[in-house]
Amino acid sequence: MTRAQASTRRARSRYRLVEVRSTERITPRVVRIVLGGDEFADFVSNGSDQRIKLCLPQPGKPMPLGRTREEVFALPRDEQPRQRTYTVRWFDARRRELAIDFVVHDHDGPGSTWAAEAAPGDQIVTVGPSPAYQPPPAADPLVLIGDETALPAIAAILEELPQQARVTVFAEVADADERLEIDSAAQVTWHWLHRDGVPAGHSDLLLEALRDAELGPDPHVWIGAEADAVHRLREHCQRELGLDRRHLYALAYWRRDAPEG
Repeated sequence: MTRAQASTRRARSRYRLVEVRSTERITPRVVRIVLGGDEFADFVSNGSDQRIKLCLPQPGKPMPLGRTREEVFALPRDEQPRQRTYTVRWFDARRRELAIDFVVHDHDGPGSTWAAEAAPGDQIVTVGPSPAYQPPPAADPLVLIGDETALPAIAAILEELPQQARVTVFAEVADADERLEIDSAAQVTWHWLHRDGVPAGHSDLLLEALRDAELGPDPHVWIGAEADAVHRLREHCQRELGLDRRHLYALAYWRRDAPEG
């Protein structure tokens, strides 16, 4: 293992004990939580769609706290934390703060439950970050496809793009109230798709929109959504559109039958 690889592995496994600085309901179903603390002094933000893990408590159990894996997992087996992965919406190195947007589901997932109840001063342990997604400069256009769980990543990607970049976004949300205003210097074409009563994970809106779309001469496609939806979208891109794997980045953000909340 090279020194750079060792450094990357340490960064991805870095445990930090931080606190909630603020909470804000930015749509009826999305809560933005800002975490902060001196433990973020060595946090490296190196691009868009960067992810961290949160160590979340079992229902009715105490919050697992510590600065090492051994400390965090020192609780009895039935109180072991659940780790869930979230996109870093933004990071402020000067203030040593980062924001995470949580979709508050109807089900009682660990992240959704914690986010709905979190208050300033609460503590939580983060792990990471992961390497960031690097949008390909040759994309014409860059195509971003996702449901509401992917909107923080889509927003972070858009905010990093230069003015000459052409982007097409297909965003599936519960209804019109869940639309977000996202600034970008790039040339962005938005397609908002509303489920309007259809449960999350049970819609084909993204696939139908992709089938009807004219993507452009050299599209690079980024996908983030429910696992089954991601599978269908990836299959369409490869089999119907003939996209090379190098032009396709797909990640399952959650599973319909195993809520990540």
